[in-house]
Amino acid sequence: MNLAADGLGRIVARSEAMRALLAVAGRLAEARSPVLLEGESGSGKDLLVHLLHESGGRRDFPLVKIHCPSIPEELLESELFGHEKGAFTDARRTKLGKLELAQGGTVYLDQVQDLAPALQAKLLRVVEEKRFERLGGTRTIEVDVRFVASSNVSLRHAVAGGTFREDLYHRLSVVPLAIPGLRERLDDILPLAELFLARERDRGTTRAAGFDAEACERLRGYHWPGNVRELRSVVERAALLAPGPEPISAAALPVHLSEQAGSLWTGRERRPSLKTVEEAYIRHVLRETGGSQTRAAAVLGVSRKALWEKRRRFGIP
Repeated sequence: MNLAADGLGRIVARSEAMRALLAVAGRLAEARSPVLLEGESGSGKDLLVHLLHESGGRRDFPLVKIHCPSIPEELLESELFGHEKGAFTDARRTKLGKLELAQGGTVYLDQVQDLAPALQAKLLRVVEEKRFERLGGTRTIEVDVRFVASSNVSLRHAVAGGTFREDLYHRLSVVPLAIPGLRERLDDILPLAELFLARERDRGTTRAAGFDAEACERLRGYHWPGNVRELRSVVERAALLAPGPEPISAAALPVHLSEQAGSLWTGRERRPSLKTVEEAYIRHVLRETGGSQTRAAAVLGVSRKALWEKRRRFGIP
């Protein structure tokens, strides 16, 4: 299936980078092998997982998402494998784990880099053998699922740093797909902005018909460290500030877009490093959220622990 051609109506792929990615994804739709998606937060990993699932033979079976950072380590094993009645104090009945609930379908391990080391070994067996036992149980359960994992950091670097098992990495990355950041997909920026604006019109938020020339220039000139998620938030805000029928102007866009598009990224020689961009964006989001670690982490699409580590690395109080 040529996913680049139909896009299932959900992934905008005007850029060569995204067309190439979807062409590869189309060849994987019917495959049984695990797929590893790597890309920055907000770049569209969740959409690609749905695309892989819905365009293959498992579409009529469940797609079960496991967001690894959000489940406490002591509960994650029970969430994955389920538990038998009496397995621990509060286990009053047998519970099916998410692996069983996904029978016949797809298991999506979101932000797999945060999976606890002890569970990495148990997950390796399931990925390899498709067998496991419930917590507190002895009966071996077999499952027919396809694994798709995602990470917003390089798992290869995590292996080198000793935080992720090398054998599990090799099993999950049979087919690795790198999702490009929005700054590498310039031809997608305006179509995405128009798509998000159309959604706001459907909601009755605005009657604005597109963006004027200066606004388009600002959108294309910005570096988008928050990727598609950041662009969607910017369009939603602009729609609120420009409810009339005229095109959205640059004045309705956040000031930092104009400042950065007009100064930091005018001319190749003046473009900052990704580290500088990331630090600047984290500082901006923290200001916008009043310094709330929880809200800022949600906007950035990372765990609170990951945000804390970035703040420590950049010296952000």
